[in-house]
Amino acid sequence: MRLDQNQKKLCEEIKYSFVNADLLEQALVHSSLKSRGHLNNQRMEFLGDRILGFVISDYLFKAYPNWREGTLALNLNSLVCREACAEIAEKIELGKSLIMGKSESKYGGRTKKAILADAMEALIAAIYLDSNMNTVSNVLVTLWKAKLNNLSEVELDPKTMLQHWVQARGMGLPQYIDMKRDGLDHEPIFYVEVRIGNGLSAIGKEKSKRSAQQIAAKDLLIQLEKEI
Repeated sequence: MRLDQNQKKLCEEIKYSFVNADLLEQALVHSSLKSRGHLNNQRMEFLGDRILGFVISDYLFKAYPNWREGTLALNLNSLVCREACAEIAEKIELGKSLIMGKSESKYGGRTKKAILADAMEALIAAIYLDSNMNTVSNVLVTLWKAKLNNLSEVELDPKTMLQHWVQARGMGLPQYIDMKRDGLDHEPIFYVEVRIGNGLSAIGKEKSKRSAQQIAAKDLLIQLEKEI
C-alpha cells in the first residue's frame, strides 16, 4: 500500500512510521466500504480498546503510587472513554485518512465521534501489531500527554463514579431498583439492584437503602473494570 498525503501526515502526527502499511490501511477502513469484504477495522477496534486500557492503567499505576483504587479507576475511565478517543482522533485529523463508503463520507462520517473513536482504537491496534507493546505505549503516552497532565486525585463515591462512567459513554443514568427488605423491623436489610444501559447489573445489600446503592454501584464498577 502506498500512503496518500493525508495518511503520511497522520504518521507524522502520531510520530510513527509503519513497517507494514497494510496494517495502517486496515485500521482506516470503515465497515461502510462493502467492496472490501471483511477487511475493515472492526476487529482492530476490539484489540486497540484493550491495549489502550492496559497502557493507561499501567501508566497511572506507576505514575501515582499513592492513589487509591477508586481514584485510579475514575481517571482511567475518563482517559479511555469514547469521547477521549474521539478527541485525540480529531487532534491528529484521523478522519481525513479514513477509507469509507461514498454515502458515509458524504453524510459526515469523517467527523462522527463514534467512527473517530473506533478508528482511533483500530489505529492503536495497528501500531501494536506492527511493532510491540513498548512502542505503542510510547506513542499513546505522547498522544495522551495533555490529558495525563490534567488528572485529579479527588476520589468520588461509587454512585458518582458509576454515573460519570455511563455518561462518558453516552448511556442513560444508572437505575436503582428496590428489590426487597429482610431482617427485623429495628435491624432491616435492604436489597437494591443497579442497572445500566449495556445490560450489566449488580445487587447490594446493607442496613440502609443508600448504603445498599453504594455497594451495588461499587460491585458494578468492579465488573466494568474487567470489561475495559
